[in-house]
Amino acid sequence: MSTLTANQIHTPAFDIAIIGAGLAGSLCAHLLAQSGHSVCIIDKSRGSGGRASSKRLEDDTSCDLGTPFILAQHSDVITLLQQLTKEQVAAPWKQLNQGDAQAFVGTPKMSAITRHWIQQAHFIASTRIHHLDQVTQNGDKQASWLLRDDKYQPVVIAKKVIIAAPAPQTASILATHEQLAVLLLRANQASASYQSQWAMWLETEPCDLNALIEPKDSLIKRMIKDNYKPMRHSEKMDRWVIQTTAEWSKQHLDSDKEWITQTLLKAFAEITEHRVLKHGAPHRWFLSRFSEHKGNKPFAWSPENNIGLVGDWLCQGDAEGALLSALSLIHHITDAE
Repeated sequence: MSTLTANQIHTPAFDIAIIGAGLAGSLCAHLLAQSGHSVCIIDKSRGSGGRASSKRLEDDTSCDLGTPFILAQHSDVITLLQQLTKEQVAAPWKQLNQGDAQAFVGTPKMSAITRHWIQQAHFIASTRIHHLDQVTQNGDKQASWLLRDDKYQPVVIAKKVIIAAPAPQTASILATHEQLAVLLLRANQASASYQSQWAMWLETEPCDLNALIEPKDSLIKRMIKDNYKPMRHSEKMDRWVIQTTAEWSKQHLDSDKEWITQTLLKAFAEITEHRVLKHGAPHRWFLSRFSEHKGNKPFAWSPENNIGLVGDWLCQGDAEGALLSALSLIHHITDAE
């Protein structure tokens, strides 16, 4: 542990710093800011959303190349998404409901949810947190955390830190401080279970095919009519997002993008028998999904270090799991205060 140097004294300080502005991190920021904490949320991308981010297209529209919808079964998550619906940030996609599970999308795009949740927090974009240092300031008995970027420059100081990133990225941050070995072990164990995925948008003439198609015996895992989502309907064309299976993606993770493009277009045409009028470049989600790394709780918290972990990899391995993980950790933190 070190004391602050002169240039670090002017580094902005917060009660809590959150690394990662995806669904889990953004919800943490929202709940903590609501309860009166000063919150900073930091993301390596230009905007919020993480794997629920949206791709802006040429005609000032967008599509969701990552998480296409949230399938919610847990009452707390359904309540959360119903509240967003009242605030016109989300909408139910009833066509995709499965039994007791309800489907929701962000409006007018998935990233609207995270953008809404981080409004009361200080957001730092395009910054990759690489290193954690413990520091003392203003004679405090309890040490704070100094977060540094990948150039080792100080970014913020915080009393508590929540890492809301995929397991391998979480592990690389935790590995920079010797006191975080227990958290690091859990992140390292989960890192082996990641799956990658290729995704691409394309457009066809309007057709009567279902809004969600999950082909069998195909390299395509699912095809989603993005313009069929609530608040996005278009009469002029159908805009699809196609996502590949984990097995095929693993085999072709480093293949040439043009070859990936042509292969996906051919597979789509064979399944739908529709001609593609326009398409975008394929996007590789290197850390697309994780199998749940089961523990006693759907989050991790080190009270002696004031550092916590949230994310889908700690709970269910899906978008609802990311939200449940965040809800559980914030309840744990606020109950302990």
